[in-house]
Amino acid sequence: MRRIYISYCEADNELALFLATQLRARGFDVWIDYERIMHNQRSNPRLTDELRSYDSVVFLHSCAALHHPLVQQELAIARELNLPVFVLLLEQLDIRASGEFAYLLRYDSIDFSLWQNRRQANMLLQELIRHLNQKQIPDYVISSSNADQLSQLAVLHGHTSWVRTVAFSLNGELLASCGNDKTVCLWDMRTTPTLLDVQTAHQASVWDVAFSPTEALLASCGNDSVIRIWDLENLPQLYELTRFMDHHDPVYALAFSPDGQLLASASYDNTVHVRDITRVRHTGIADVIVPLLHSSHVYHVAFSPDGQLLASASRDSTIRLWQIDRGNLRGLARAKPEFLLGHMSWVNSVAFAPHEPILASTSHDSTVRLWNLIDKQEIGRLVGHTASVNTATFSPDGRILATTSKDNTVRLWDVATQQSIAVIEGHDRWVNCAVFSPNGCYLITASGDHMIKVWGVPDAVANGI
Repeated sequence: MRRIYISYCEADNELALFLATQLRARGFDVWIDYERIMHNQRSNPRLTDELRSYDSVVFLHSCAALHHPLVQQELAIARELNLPVFVLLLEQLDIRASGEFAYLLRYDSIDFSLWQNRRQANMLLQELIRHLNQKQIPDYVISSSNADQLSQLAVLHGHTSWVRTVAFSLNGELLASCGNDKTVCLWDMRTTPTLLDVQTAHQASVWDVAFSPTEALLASCGNDSVIRIWDLENLPQLYELTRFMDHHDPVYALAFSPDGQLLASASYDNTVHVRDITRVRHTGIADVIVPLLHSSHVYHVAFSPDGQLLASASRDSTIRLWQIDRGNLRGLARAKPEFLLGHMSWVNSVAFAPHEPILASTSHDSTVRLWNLIDKQEIGRLVGHTASVNTATFSPDGRILATTSKDNTVRLWDVATQQSIAVIEGHDRWVNCAVFSPNGCYLITASGDHMIKVWGVPDAVANGI
């Protein structure tokens, strides 16, 4: 039985009690300090001994908690004991401004700000339980210290032409892929990778696939200008729930907002379309569709982790940042974006760091650039690829950036030092995409050689990860 210690302040009593009740009902041994609730306790001289007997700490992250002496003591002791800490974010805080708590950024975090919504609470609770049940295997998580030891662990055979994109579901159990063979493939990744289903509804090459972070939905898009929404509730087979045909040319990329309520797409028609799909499962349509303009083809789009920014990458050599106002989504069409300028050729992709205000971009100019989203300035230029850089993706902890290129390689970069730490040369054609598994133990790559390859630390398979 997993033993869980909940660290919180009295202002967050309601959530602490909710979690204790729900987790105990699911078989966890949960400790919650009722003295804190009853008497506003400020210190505990037995805390070190108590924490030593627990497997992990769940921290309710709020401004009040960060200023609570007992919470500060709990976090400090958990750090000393090297206990896993799971951070539940109750409000948006710039903890980077305080060096004292900057180390919290290295822990797993879940946005729990909507927990009082019953439907959201159930989904968030399931996500927390998944994190708590994950086997603690830090030695096999891809890191700067072992990145140069990565080996090919598996090859997934299912496509008969170029593989364009691969994407993981939030829990890491499913992998979706798509390619020039007009198919969308769905894989079971829980043990040995297994092909579950192949869908052939698209009438031309399929460019991108994306899982909803909150619903059992998968989106796909391609050269037929159609975005298809697939229902995942009746696996192993996919069923088309609905489709969007509001673009007039090929659609290259898709992105769900972190709360799953918005779906953005990037197209050859020089636009990004942002859709409100809150009720799509019930109505089959988008409540709102907002077009955003570039001066040339748009190749990629991504939401920031907090859902407040949308970044788009274009053949016009610009990156545009759009501020999302949920209260006035239609007004986004008239909003002026901020520009990130620096690439000398078209921009192929953008990726937000999971825990830092950093954006990575890749370009046909063979460079990868890092941008500070606070002052919108370039803070790094990663040089090493010898041809156009197709995509970039951050590891779950944000410490490693993986980039793919038309030079047939994948490069891994240490984000802090901005140095190349590994080069993977396992494909015979362009590498079109790479994605880390949600537990950080695997890197999946997709290529023009028709192959999907799984990379990881060799001992990972032997130890049953």
